[in-house]
Amino acid sequence: MVRGSRKARLLILGVISSIWLSACYAPQPRDQISLVEVRQFQGESVVKTLQANNCGGAEELKQDLQAVNQYNHDILVTPEDAVVVNRRAVVDEIRSYYRIPDGASDAICVIPVQIPAGENYSFDIEWIEVWREGTFELGIQDDKPEGIYKFRQSMLCEVVEQRVETCSSQ
Repeated sequence: MVRGSRKARLLILGVISSIWLSACYAPQPRDQISLVEVRQFQGESVVKTLQANNCGGAEELKQDLQAVNQYNHDILVTPEDAVVVNRRAVVDEIRSYYRIPDGASDAICVIPVQIPAGENYSFDIEWIEVWREGTFELGIQDDKPEGIYKFRQSMLCEVVEQRVETCSSQ
């Protein structure tokens, strides 16, 4: 009988331990992070120049030029006053939800060009930031956000000016 009692105690201890461990380590409602997107908007812009040189060419140059602009996604988390937030957890949830890669990304602008022989063109390309902004809630959703988030999602491009430049003698 002593052995049976010992087995019963071990079994009960095992059940209690598993309940305690699952209560401590299983995701708790307070650990849940909910995101609600509010708006998408354009941020700052910058103009960069791309050269297309056909000064030494004997025929018209027809091709697609690629302009590349590297950018970071820059995730910003701003909690409400007096709210303590694990910013890393919120950033990780935003990265996961929107599938944002770590590190820099490349924005690519394809520009079809036709440059006559013996000419040199310059293209001014405007790169425009695209941001997303929303609110986040911790725990069970109650429509009382704990803060706001925003991040640079991408970059748009547009050719804003095209100029014929002088071919310099080389």
